[in-house]
Amino acid sequence: MKASTTRPAEGAGGGRVRLFLVDDHAIVRAGVRALLAHHDMLEVVGEAESGEEALTRVLAVAPDVVLLDLSLPGMNGIETARALRKTIPAARLVALSMHEDPEYVQGFLEAGGSGYVPKSSLETQLVDAILAVARGEYYAPAKLLAELAREMAQGDPYKHVKLTGRELEVVTQIAEGNTYREIAEALGISEKTVATYRERASEKLGVRSRAELVRWAIERGLVG
Repeated sequence: MKASTTRPAEGAGGGRVRLFLVDDHAIVRAGVRALLAHHDMLEVVGEAESGEEALTRVLAVAPDVVLLDLSLPGMNGIETARALRKTIPAARLVALSMHEDPEYVQGFLEAGGSGYVPKSSLETQLVDAILAVARGEYYAPAKLLAELAREMAQGDPYKHVKLTGRELEVVTQIAEGNTYREIAEALGISEKTVATYRERASEKLGVRSRAELVRWAIERGLVG
């Protein structure tokens, strides 16, 4: 999955690779712009400080690659990646993350990402990652990929699936046999919102039926 250097990268139009940057810290965005300024084949064409803002701006500039911070306020990087896949499916997504943990690599790839670069390695790996994904390849540090492969071979297939606190509450209550109305009253939310949390959890876990969701909760000791 790590980048190779056998052929040059180019944008969708055969020219420079057009980049869109999403990070809530202005100093990080400025640093990335400065890092990429000396590369003739790379061009930052837009930026946003949140996932919500990115979704409103990205279509206007049609980037080849979106550089995406995973620790965004509001809509996080994983959620933003999923939304971007629907909004601009031709763009390749590269995560910029403070986390050097294989579970984050797994989560981002499952959300439709193509590359993963720890922020501690931006200066040495970012350009390689951009060029790799622009060629249609995937990129992540070899060490993280090796750890990910080892953990997936040994452990729970759901280990890297991370439900939010509210999603977990809804799944637990469903497994306990409560109705949407009962769950909504207990959590102080609407029945529609309960359904949304259930759908999100089911999508993350790759399950379709209520029975599968209940079995998942029982197997993890969430209910007796």
